[in-house]
Amino acid sequence: MNGFDGFFLLIISAVLLLLALFIMLYRRFPMHLIYKSKIGLQDMLDGISDPLAVITEDYLVGRANRAYTDLVNKSFSETIGSKCYELLRGRTSPCKDCRLKRSLAESSPITLARTDHPGESGALSITFTPFTLSLDKSEQCVIEHIRDITLLEKLKHDLEIKNRSLAHTMKNLKEAQQNIRDELQLARNLQQGLLPTAAPATPGLKIDHMYHPVTDVGGDIYDFIRYPSKHLGIFIGDASGHGLSAAFVGTISKMSLYNHGHREIPVATLVSRINEDLISNVHTGHYLTCFWGIFNFDDATFTFCRAGHPMPVQIKKDGTIRELTTPGTFIGILANTTFEQATVTFERGDRFFIFTDGIYEVEGTAADGEDRMLGYDGFVSLLASCKNVPFSKVLTAIRSKLSAYTYEDDYTLIAVEATV
Repeated sequence: MNGFDGFFLLIISAVLLLLALFIMLYRRFPMHLIYKSKIGLQDMLDGISDPLAVITEDYLVGRANRAYTDLVNKSFSETIGSKCYELLRGRTSPCKDCRLKRSLAESSPITLARTDHPGESGALSITFTPFTLSLDKSEQCVIEHIRDITLLEKLKHDLEIKNRSLAHTMKNLKEAQQNIRDELQLARNLQQGLLPTAAPATPGLKIDHMYHPVTDVGGDIYDFIRYPSKHLGIFIGDASGHGLSAAFVGTISKMSLYNHGHREIPVATLVSRINEDLISNVHTGHYLTCFWGIFNFDDATFTFCRAGHPMPVQIKKDGTIRELTTPGTFIGILANTTFEQATVTFERGDRFFIFTDGIYEVEGTAADGEDRMLGYDGFVSLLASCKNVPFSKVLTAIRSKLSAYTYEDDYTLIAVEATV
């Protein structure tokens, strides 16, 4: 073998050795798989809509997704290896509010809740999450996750404006509600001042009553009028509707009663005059039902007139029930309406119950568990069941029997017992 052949053999041996080394390294580190894995990782990062970047402890960008390069307006090659503060802010030193070093020092994620957007307006939120690139933890980095919170801040700002506006509106509403409460309280005081607190002491009669408005002011009215003849008149009325409108109609009716009832006239005539006053002064479609009667102790009679009002009852001491009724529609709607009057006799121990419909137009649970309206007949039966109750306790007994019912309307009840 000459020298040339030996040299050629040496070259061949070296090539084979390098090839064997390459094959061994390729089997251990397959480059196409590494390349493919790298491409797959990048595709995964680019699929995330928020900007993400791997930043070294020296502020160098080691990897970034497309959203990050779009944010800093640089190409991928211009981004990798550049300082993050140069890319994001165009600065020559780290940002003043940067949390990278603190995150690395504490080995925990830290969020910068708000920082200015690199654009002309807006805001960003940045989270720094530490991790290491090497097993010996010599290469420390953070994953920088950036969120654009411009829209959230705008929504927050708009919400704050709306909240301030709502708070102002609520303040005005509360003031208005307080004014209404004050005015309703004044109206209540005025109305209560028009209603008698107690029936007048009347020889020959025991009188008790109860009045319950469901709102601050109600549409029920009642009164007692003593005449020089020692006769006693009892008036009760119920204005349509509820609240201030009903109270207004009731007040007008009460003033009309004062005006025409100061001297004793036929009961039907007085009701006719109240009707004329309401028609002249109330033009809202509201009306009044009423009952007016006068006790005459000289001949033990009760003369009355009913205008669309629930029929009062006379319960004789032997338990006989008599409904007190006369023809006549409610007042305040039709002019020139004719009202009639009637007279009944009474004797010692007879009771009279005069009331508004709110006391019986109620619902309660019956013995079979069904909800039923009490109704007029049911209420009269209830009154009759109390015929043996002493008069001083009769209203208490009635209240007890009505306690299971729910009231949604004003109600008034006047109880009278003849003692002569």
